[in-house]
Amino acid sequence: MDQDIEDNIWGGQILLVTDDAELRALYAHAIELLGGRCTSLPISFGVDDLADQMNVAAIVIQISDWDSVQRNALDRVERFCKDAGLPLLIRTDLDLLDMVLVAVDYPRVEHLLSNSVAELFVSLEHRTQRPISSLFADRDEIDLVDLKKISADVERIAKALVKLSGAEQPVGERRLVGSPFIESQSHTKVTDSPIGFKAGSSADLQGLDSDRGSGQPAAAAAQALTADEVRALIRARRLRDQYFDGELFADPAWDMLLDLMAAQLEGTKVAVSSLCIAASVPPTTALRWIKTMTEEKVFQRKADERDGRRIFIELSDEAAAGMKGFLAAVRQEGLMLV
Repeated sequence: MDQDIEDNIWGGQILLVTDDAELRALYAHAIELLGGRCTSLPISFGVDDLADQMNVAAIVIQISDWDSVQRNALDRVERFCKDAGLPLLIRTDLDLLDMVLVAVDYPRVEHLLSNSVAELFVSLEHRTQRPISSLFADRDEIDLVDLKKISADVERIAKALVKLSGAEQPVGERRLVGSPFIESQSHTKVTDSPIGFKAGSSADLQGLDSDRGSGQPAAAAAQALTADEVRALIRARRLRDQYFDGELFADPAWDMLLDLMAAQLEGTKVAVSSLCIAASVPPTTALRWIKTMTEEKVFQRKADERDGRRIFIELSDEAAAGMKGFLAAVRQEGLMLV
């Protein structure tokens, strides 16, 4: 393999900042198997340690606790990435996600909520804009069989290391079938990067008149919509998972819309971590959907005025109007919705 290609699969080496030996070994093995290069620093790295790093393409930092040492490390790494224009990947757990989101103000960030090497590669591809397939761009003899073999090697090492560490297996097996990574599932596939869409205007969404029944506009009928009705839909969707593979019906956007609609009707707030759970897909995937739907003005972020360590997600006015109008129209038509 050409050394220049090997050194520059992501345009430079990946810097891992972690005290977790198992995670460091897992990520390092996976990166090197795909021809990349990486180096590492402890979470309590020195003042000059970052400046001494050469040819860094991205930094991955693990935040496993919200103590002063790790908050300090995260702050220094974020400032370094901002100054150098480098992608930042933060490996953390769901119970720390809300605090990390508040602490980090950097657009080129990805949050990894599992030890999945596939999630790592997807995020590196997304943030560095360097497809893994470019590693083989000028080698005609490399084909799908070679890519699958590399993927199998990565998964074998990953499973062995996870087993040794006693960590929980990541949700959903994944396989490399080219670039980017595709989630391997028995029946269907959850899109890891949401399809872009725009919320309609309030007038467009509310102007839905029923041709049947009382002829009452759907927006007016929606005023009687209750949180209990929406929660019943959510319960029905989860009940369905007892009889069919949950992946068959995975629809994170709709699950999150329902959860936020119910919360609005109840007058309650939904934190980012809670919304990830409501999406009923792997948390990292849910977080990408939240990010895209916020950018598309379907969701909006609100700071928690009483607790600066949390960010709430709410429906935009247009999205809320659309949900009320749609659910009211379904009810007027006597349709069953799950």
